[in-house]
Amino acid sequence: MSSESRFRAWQIDDADFYELDSRDAQLEFLLQYAVLAPSSHNAQPWRFRIVPEGVEVRADLTRRLPIVDPADREMWMSVGAAIANLRVAAAHFGFATTVVTTADTIAIAFRETCAPDEDLRALFPAIKRRHTNRKPYTDDPLEPEALRKICDYIDRHPDTLRLLLPRDKGRIADLIAAAEREQMSQPAYRDELANWIRANDDSDPDGMCADGLGIATPFSAAAEWFVRNVDIGPLQAVHDRQLVEDAAMLVVVAAEDDRVSLVNAGEILERLLLRVTLEGLNYSFFNSPIQLDTQRDRIWAYVSTRRPPQLLLRVGRARSDVRAMPRRTVEDVIGRNE
Repeated sequence: MSSESRFRAWQIDDADFYELDSRDAQLEFLLQYAVLAPSSHNAQPWRFRIVPEGVEVRADLTRRLPIVDPADREMWMSVGAAIANLRVAAAHFGFATTVVTTADTIAIAFRETCAPDEDLRALFPAIKRRHTNRKPYTDDPLEPEALRKICDYIDRHPDTLRLLLPRDKGRIADLIAAAEREQMSQPAYRDELANWIRANDDSDPDGMCADGLGIATPFSAAAEWFVRNVDIGPLQAVHDRQLVEDAAMLVVVAAEDDRVSLVNAGEILERLLLRVTLEGLNYSFFNSPIQLDTQRDRIWAYVSTRRPPQLLLRVGRARSDVRAMPRRTVEDVIGRNE
């Protein structure tokens, strides 16, 4: 695969759907939007199978992150985000969807309808525009209308989404800085991170391109080597502290630690990210203090959620844009006889 072809998954022509005359072909087309979901380290840990009722979704355990995500919490939330994209695309093209979770898999049933879910349908234009931006943000406040729409969505999910108060920024920044120093001091953590860093001209359709990483290395072209061999924790701590302090909004995603709850939280999260994108805003994650159990408890104490925190993200307006990360195509992640 060439360095440019690994971005081909983002180049969907929506009009092609109307040329398809079989249900399987339509479902496979819709899965093109599912693979554009976010995932930790851009590992893309999902597998799909088309079945008579619709689509079955499974986690791809070969893409686990055993050091940073040993309990697979972020993995299952990534699966939920892919399901959200699939359901949004389905609504846009005239399908109602129902999700049923069993012990072995997640099944999504599709039914053609003249009245698809309008809340889902409205998010469709954001799918191909959404991407994580780890660059510095301006410290300008959000526009009132954008803020209202985002807060309205957060208010609809009080058990899953919680705004952090501005007065907590400093304490949260302290926790993030401490977690960055602790994680980056561990060779195993640096090795796992480096394994998912890709050169900008690489051909791999997964992982994180060096130019969009947000890693505080002085030589982005050698980011993989640098991360693997140098403890950049103190440098990263200073870098991320500034990003947090400049954030217009900090949001915690909370959920119980079981698979069903995490998948559901991933769906809610992705719909928030699509809403943020529709408003012309950006986001990125600061998960390091939640990935460490001791720091996670302190975050939990600050946000006072009934459920434990799973992710922490900032929302604002980036000073410069970055390219979306590469994606595997549907052909890479679909199966019919598994």
